Amino acid sequence: MKNLIDQSDRNLILGLTGVLYLAVIVCGLFSEMGVRGVLFLPEDIQQTMENIKGNQSLLRLGVASDMLMVLADIGLAWCFFILFRKNFPKLSYLAAFLRLVQAALIGINLIHLLQIPALFQFFSNPTEPLWVAQKVSYLIESHRLGYLLSGIPFGMSCVVLGYMMYRSGWFSRILGVMVFIAGFAYLIDSFTNILLPQYASQSEILVLATAVITELSLCIYLIIKGLNKN
Repeated sequence: MKNLIDQSDRNLILGLTGVLYLAVIVCGLFSEMGVRGVLFLPEDIQQTMENIKGNQSLLRLGVASDMLMVLADIGLAWCFFILFRKNFPKLSYLAAFLRLVQAALIGINLIHLLQIPALFQFFSNPTEPLWVAQKVSYLIESHRLGYLLSGIPFGMSCVVLGYMMYRSGWFSRILGVMVFIAGFAYLIDSFTNILLPQYASQSEILVLATAVITELSLCIYLIIKGLNKN
């Protein structure tokens, strides 16, 4: 593997990074809004159970979509490492490692969702339906908390990545600042949900106002740069 990459190779990797980022966004939105947002009703666990029982294939499809997101995130860790290793040989390793930790946490955390249809299979006619409902609630909440925990290494990775983007001399400095700020937004949201859950709604607004816009902008920028022949 070469230590340096020329402009055409860099653009190719930038384009690949953009495509992988698009896959992360599409798969993540589908799993969150198209699956969990449809099936899970936090205020009504009985209806949630009925939704899942009648749409187990949709739940499994959501898990598969999340796994595709995890695989794309692993690819992103590699792409960003290749792009920035020349300028930041140590920090690029750190950013890649933190992103891989995030991907691993999300992947392992999916077992909570797969346990729900398994629970229905083993307790198709439960003698204690309340216990089953409580178990389903526990699994859903465990998945939510696991997802929040993955935001900590991801936020740290974004902070490091944003710094490298800003200081590289060839990447958009504006996007570098945005990614840096978005990283702190993820960290604030994760720690707020863990330490001060009563303020979780405010921290979620912070993420929506910074991180979501940043990741969409970054995705578009990477794809455009990849299409650039110069």
